[in-house]
Amino acid sequence: MSHDPSTRTESLEGTAPEHVIVKNALAAFLGRAGRAPTPGRLGALVLAVPLGVLGCGVLGCERRAQRSEAPIETTTGSVKPTPKSAVPALDVSLAYPNVEAVGATQRIHWEKTLAVDAHSPPDAWKISFDASGDFAGICWKNKPGNEGQVPGDDLSKGGYRRISFWARGAAGGELVEFRAGGLGNVKTRYSDSFDVTGGRLRLTPGWKEYGIYVSNADLSSVMTPFCVLLHREDNPGAALIYLDDIAYRG
Repeated sequence: MSHDPSTRTESLEGTAPEHVIVKNALAAFLGRAGRAPTPGRLGALVLAVPLGVLGCGVLGCERRAQRSEAPIETTTGSVKPTPKSAVPALDVSLAYPNVEAVGATQRIHWEKTLAVDAHSPPDAWKISFDASGDFAGICWKNKPGNEGQVPGDDLSKGGYRRISFWARGAAGGELVEFRAGGLGNVKTRYSDSFDVTGGRLRLTPGWKEYGIYVSNADLSSVMTPFCVLLHREDNPGAALIYLDDIAYRG
């Protein structure tokens, strides 16, 4: 019986059952080796040799290559999930409900929003800055009207590492400074024991989380836990921003 190579390729690509494909391939192999492919010998080899170990020399590599095209996904069982912080978050809006204007106080306005405008319902802060006027902003205070007359709150034992908050601009591109502390001087009886800033941040139309690190700050006297400041040179026209989820976190 002749074993033409073209005939062998057709049998692999056709619809014959796999055991027929194996028999034809083994017969071709034995023919090349100069050994007669008797039915007994061929049957024994078919039973003894699994299809997956015949190798490229007998069945070719086409089917094996097709199996390896799919991406291999791996998982690392030794990687442990990051544990949640054991430090309870301090919600600034809840713990410090006293909010006061600074700078051009008649040019800055704030109010609570509806749930649909909040990052985390039921509400968020809506802060607008008039087109006229200079520097203005709002600050959360530990006591109403405290400009250094009464001491700040001691948060040094809280284990806080950062102040996190979510913000967005109504149009996008608004430039806003977020900071905490910095109130008081040598003339006041009390003052903030720290002064940190996140710098001037350009907001996007979508909600985005920001943070100010306080892990190395002295939080033993906190009179102004958070401030939002807008500068005229950064916002020539009117500006409208939204703020939510202000919290001290571990």
